[in-house]
Amino acid sequence: MVEFVGLPGVGKSHAARLAAARLAAVGAPVSSSALRVNHELGTFRRVLYKFGICAGEMLRRPASPFRIGHALVRSRQESRFDVARLAYNWLFLVGLLRRARARRAVELLDEGIVQQLWSIGFAGGDGVIRECSTELLEASASAQPLPDIVVFVEAPLDLVESRLEARRSRAGRLDRMEPAERHAALVRGTRVFGEVLSADGGLLDGPSAPHLRLVRNADASELGADIDALVNELALPA
Repeated sequence: MVEFVGLPGVGKSHAARLAAARLAAVGAPVSSSALRVNHELGTFRRVLYKFGICAGEMLRRPASPFRIGHALVRSRQESRFDVARLAYNWLFLVGLLRRARARRAVELLDEGIVQQLWSIGFAGGDGVIRECSTELLEASASAQPLPDIVVFVEAPLDLVESRLEARRSRAGRLDRMEPAERHAALVRGTRVFGEVLSADGGLLDGPSAPHLRLVRNADASELGADIDALVNELALPA
């Protein structure tokens, strides 16, 4: 289970697609469920699929949504709608990962639990990652929600800003911001990632913690070299 994480506009989906193609080229079994759901399904099918997975998680563990909701309320989100949206996305990702764990393939995610924890910290109050991550993960413990490898995709901040500015879609929060506001948000987002990925945050600490890898996406050659190194690691026999 490999999750690509990083700031909006840094190229997580592109890096995941590139890794999937190169794994397939060397004959390694590979799947990318999150990419398919988020980028290939139409709106109606995507909503229906996500709702089905969320409903299955609520039936499987009826107390889990309440524990997740409680942790998210403590994270000091701006509105109840944000709490509901984050809880819905969390349940979906837990269910998606539960299904992926049953497959004998490398699962590549451009959206997963670690990125979701970043979203919670980015939109919430200061220090909420440390306060809420344990409760959120314990509420989903039987689903093994954390990936085996976390791939942090990085690029210079000015390049990320130019990529966001060039996007046609204005669906994301940062997409709709003015340049100065967006810059400040990206600086804060970088700081939140430091909290999520630090050993002090608890996610990357301990014998069962995910391994951290770095992929640089400043240009195509740099990205290709780092993806090749990652693919060589993932394609090794277990």
